[in-house]
Amino acid sequence: LDEDAIRATSALRWEPATAILTPLSAWWVKGPLMVAAGWCADLRCKRAFPLVALAATVSFFVASGLNAVIKDIVDRHRPPLSMDLEALVGLPGSPSFPSGHAMSAFAVAAAIAVLAPRTRWLVFGVAAVIGFSRVYLGVHYWIDVLAGAALGLAIGVGVAVLARRAAARQAVAGSGARAPAAV
Repeated sequence: LDEDAIRATSALRWEPATAILTPLSAWWVKGPLMVAAGWCADLRCKRAFPLVALAATVSFFVASGLNAVIKDIVDRHRPPLSMDLEALVGLPGSPSFPSGHAMSAFAVAAAIAVLAPRTRWLVFGVAAVIGFSRVYLGVHYWIDVLAGAALGLAIGVGVAVLARRAAARQAVAGSGARAPAAV
């Protein structure tokens, strides 16, 4: 089923789409560019403390670290190595499962979306395109991307919730009021 799904996706290949999806699949899009969106959200809200940017950055590093651990445990071959499929970009040397691009992009997007909800459609749209690009370009199976996205969502939401609670505690401590009970 996984091989059929990636073959169906590779049948969609079209030169103009490839020209757009190739740079969107670059490492600097899933990390620095997505984290920059968090900084922009902080600047737009004129926050003194860059809460969104910090949560986005932490989410990226947690997702990247956990991804490396899971990849070593699962050690799944990438599509071109296990089937007759041409990758449109250089094949990464790391194992395939889960997709690190999807995991880190969705972790950052989730952290930003929780803390700056007005940006959620944009950041989740970018994360979805990044995930799709990995299958389209032939370097991941769909299950790699879906698992990476799910894990990334969990990480991003978790980091954002913890960041929001820490900021609330700090605000209460700074005002001298008593902190509300945790829910």
